[in-house]
Amino acid sequence: MPFSGTHDPRKTQVIVLNGVSSVGKSSVAKAIQRLAHKPFLHVQMDDFLTMLPPRAIEHEDGLVFHRVDSRTIDVRSGDIVVRALEGMRHAISAMAGRGNHMIVDDVFFGSEDIEYRRLLRQFDYYLVGLFAPLDVVRNRELARGDREIGLAQGQFERIHKGRTYDLEIDTSQAPPDSIAREICEVFGL
Repeated sequence: MPFSGTHDPRKTQVIVLNGVSSVGKSSVAKAIQRLAHKPFLHVQMDDFLTMLPPRAIEHEDGLVFHRVDSRTIDVRSGDIVVRALEGMRHAISAMAGRGNHMIVDDVFFGSEDIEYRRLLRQFDYYLVGLFAPLDVVRNRELARGDREIGLAQGQFERIHKGRTYDLEIDTSQAPPDSIAREICEVFGL
Protein backbone atom coordinates (compact mmCIF):
# COMPACT_ATOMS: atom_id res chain seq x y z
CA MET A 1 0.00 0.00 0.00
CA PRO A 2 1.51 3.37 -0.98
CA PHE A 3 1.98 6.07 1.62
CA SER A 4 -0.40 8.98 1.44
CA GLY A 5 0.04 12.35 3.10
CA THR A 6 -2.47 14.11 5.30
CA HIS A 7 -2.51 17.33 7.28
CA ASP A 8 -5.70 16.62 9.20
CA PRO A 9 -4.44 16.64 12.83
CA ARG A 10 -7.10 14.16 13.91
CA LYS A 11 -5.66 11.65 11.44
CA THR A 12 -2.01 12.21 12.37
CA GLN A 13 -0.90 9.42 14.68
CA VAL A 14 1.65 9.78 17.45
CA ILE A 15 2.68 6.74 19.46
CA VAL A 16 4.91 7.30 22.51
CA LEU A 17 6.72 4.29 23.96
CA ASN A 18 7.81 4.59 27.60
CA GLY A 19 10.05 2.01 29.22
CA VAL A 20 13.31 1.49 31.04
CA SER A 21 16.64 1.44 29.28
CA SER A 22 17.12 -1.77 27.25
CA VAL A 23 13.44 -2.81 27.35
CA GLY A 24 13.34 -2.68 23.54
CA LYS A 25 11.77 0.70 22.71
CA SER A 26 14.00 1.42 19.71
CA SER A 27 13.70 -2.11 18.33
CA VAL A 28 9.91 -1.96 18.58
CA ALA A 29 9.83 1.55 17.03
CA LYS A 30 11.94 0.40 14.07
CA ALA A 31 9.69 -2.64 13.63
CA ILE A 32 6.63 -0.36 13.60
CA GLN A 33 8.30 1.69 10.85
CA ARG A 34 8.72 -1.50 8.79
CA LEU A 35 5.23 -2.88 9.41
CA ALA A 36 2.90 0.14 9.56
CA HIS A 37 0.92 1.09 6.47
CA LYS A 38 1.69 4.74 7.20
CA PRO A 39 5.15 6.35 7.21
CA PHE A 40 6.23 6.90 10.82
CA LEU A 41 9.16 9.11 11.79
CA HIS A 42 11.13 7.67 14.73
CA VAL A 43 12.26 10.07 17.46
CA GLN A 44 14.56 8.86 20.24
CA MET A 45 15.12 10.70 23.50
CA ASP A 46 18.76 9.59 23.25
CA ASP A 47 19.19 11.61 20.04
CA PHE A 48 18.27 14.76 21.94
CA LEU A 49 20.63 13.88 24.78
CA THR A 50 23.52 13.53 22.31
CA MET A 51 22.95 17.21 21.44
CA LEU A 52 24.20 18.19 24.90
CA PRO A 53 27.64 19.76 25.06
CA PRO A 54 30.15 17.30 26.58
CA ARG A 55 30.62 19.51 29.64
CA ALA A 56 26.91 19.04 30.51
CA ILE A 57 27.52 15.37 31.28
CA GLU A 58 28.24 14.88 34.96
CA HIS A 59 27.35 18.50 35.65
CA GLU A 60 24.48 19.47 37.96
CA ASP A 61 22.86 21.60 35.22
CA GLY A 62 23.12 18.73 32.74
CA LEU A 63 22.98 14.99 33.25
CA VAL A 64 24.43 13.31 36.34
CA PHE A 65 24.81 9.55 36.68
CA HIS A 66 24.95 8.67 40.38
CA ARG A 67 26.02 5.11 41.17
CA VAL A 68 23.83 4.01 44.08
CA ASP A 69 25.42 0.57 44.37
CA SER A 70 27.16 -1.97 42.09
CA ARG A 71 23.90 -2.69 40.22
CA THR A 72 22.05 0.63 40.23
CA ILE A 73 22.59 4.03 38.61
CA ASP A 74 20.30 6.95 39.39
CA VAL A 75 20.06 9.59 36.64
CA ARG A 76 19.48 13.19 37.59
CA SER A 77 18.58 15.87 35.06
CA GLY A 78 19.49 19.51 35.49
CA ASP A 79 17.98 22.58 33.82
CA ILE A 80 19.79 22.08 30.49
CA VAL A 81 18.41 18.55 30.09
CA VAL A 82 14.94 19.51 31.28
CA ARG A 83 14.78 22.31 28.67
CA ALA A 84 16.17 20.07 25.90
CA LEU A 85 13.59 17.35 26.56
CA GLU A 86 10.75 19.87 26.83
CA GLY A 87 11.95 21.12 23.45
CA MET A 88 11.87 17.56 22.12
CA ARG A 89 8.23 17.16 23.13
CA HIS A 90 7.34 20.49 21.49
CA ALA A 91 9.28 19.47 18.35
CA ILE A 92 7.29 16.23 18.19
CA SER A 93 4.07 18.23 18.39
CA ALA A 94 5.30 20.60 15.67
CA MET A 95 6.27 17.67 13.40
CA ALA A 96 2.88 16.05 13.94
CA GLY A 97 1.26 19.40 13.20
CA ARG A 98 2.75 19.18 9.71
CA GLY A 99 1.08 15.78 9.18
CA ASN A 100 4.02 13.56 10.16
CA HIS A 101 3.10 10.31 11.92
CA MET A 102 5.50 9.89 14.85
CA ILE A 103 6.78 6.97 16.91
CA VAL A 104 8.68 8.21 19.96
CA ASP A 105 10.82 6.29 22.42
CA ASP A 106 11.21 8.03 25.73
CA VAL A 107 11.93 7.41 29.42
CA PHE A 108 9.61 9.27 31.80
CA PHE A 109 10.98 10.56 35.09
CA GLY A 110 8.39 13.21 35.89
CA SER A 111 5.16 14.46 34.37
CA GLU A 112 6.12 13.83 30.73
CA ASP A 113 2.92 11.83 30.15
CA ILE A 114 0.81 14.83 31.18
CA GLU A 115 2.81 17.17 28.95
CA TYR A 116 2.52 14.79 25.97
CA ARG A 117 -1.26 14.52 26.45
CA ARG A 118 -1.54 18.31 26.54
CA LEU A 119 0.73 18.91 23.53
CA LEU A 120 -0.70 16.06 21.43
CA ARG A 121 -4.41 16.29 22.29
CA GLN A 122 -5.37 17.35 18.76
CA PHE A 123 -3.75 14.25 17.25
CA ASP A 124 -4.54 10.54 17.31
CA TYR A 125 -2.18 10.00 20.29
CA TYR A 126 -1.43 6.82 22.23
CA LEU A 127 0.88 6.10 25.15
CA VAL A 128 2.34 2.58 25.28
CA GLY A 129 4.13 1.19 28.32
CA LEU A 130 6.83 -1.36 27.54
CA PHE A 131 7.73 -3.65 30.43
CA ALA A 132 10.07 -6.59 31.04
CA PRO A 133 11.31 -8.33 34.18
CA LEU A 134 14.37 -6.73 35.79
CA ASP A 135 16.65 -9.70 35.05
CA VAL A 136 15.73 -9.49 31.35
CA VAL A 137 16.55 -5.78 31.02
CA ARG A 138 19.76 -6.26 33.02
CA ASN A 139 20.89 -9.00 30.63
CA ARG A 140 19.97 -6.88 27.60
CA GLU A 141 21.87 -3.96 29.10
CA LEU A 142 24.97 -6.13 29.52
CA ALA A 143 24.66 -7.51 25.97
CA ARG A 144 24.33 -4.05 24.40
CA GLY A 145 27.68 -2.78 25.55
CA ASP A 146 26.69 0.86 24.95
CA ARG A 147 24.97 1.59 28.27
CA GLU A 148 26.15 2.17 31.78
CA ILE A 149 25.34 -1.02 33.64
CA GLY A 150 22.69 -0.21 36.24
CA LEU A 151 20.61 2.32 34.28
CA ALA A 152 17.71 -0.10 33.84
CA GLN A 153 17.65 -0.99 37.52
CA GLY A 154 17.81 2.69 38.51
CA GLN A 155 14.76 3.37 36.34
CA PHE A 156 12.85 0.17 37.04
CA GLU A 157 10.69 1.20 40.00
CA ARG A 158 10.32 4.77 38.89
CA ILE A 159 9.23 5.33 35.32
CA HIS A 160 5.91 3.49 35.21
CA LYS A 161 4.74 4.58 38.65
CA GLY A 162 1.34 6.29 38.52
CA ARG A 163 1.10 6.15 34.70
CA THR A 164 -2.00 5.25 32.73
CA TYR A 165 -1.29 3.62 29.37
CA ASP A 166 -3.42 2.99 26.32
CA LEU A 167 -1.57 -0.32 25.94
CA GLU A 168 0.93 -2.23 28.09
CA ILE A 169 3.24 -4.89 26.63
CA ASP A 170 5.80 -7.23 28.18
CA THR A 171 8.70 -7.19 25.73
CA SER A 172 10.17 -10.38 27.17
CA GLN A 173 7.24 -12.38 25.78
CA ALA A 174 7.68 -11.71 22.05
CA PRO A 175 10.20 -10.38 19.51
CA PRO A 176 10.02 -6.74 18.37
CA ASP A 177 8.17 -7.56 15.11
CA SER A 178 5.37 -9.33 17.00
CA ILE A 179 5.08 -6.47 19.46
CA ALA A 180 5.04 -3.94 16.62
CA ARG A 181 2.39 -5.97 14.81
CA GLU A 182 0.21 -5.89 17.94
CA ILE A 183 0.64 -2.11 18.29
CA CYS A 184 -0.16 -1.63 14.60
CA GLU A 185 -3.31 -3.74 14.90
CA VAL A 186 -4.56 -2.15 18.13
CA PHE A 187 -4.09 1.44 16.88
CA GLY A 188 -4.76 0.90 13.17
CA LEU A 189 -1.30 1.90 12.02
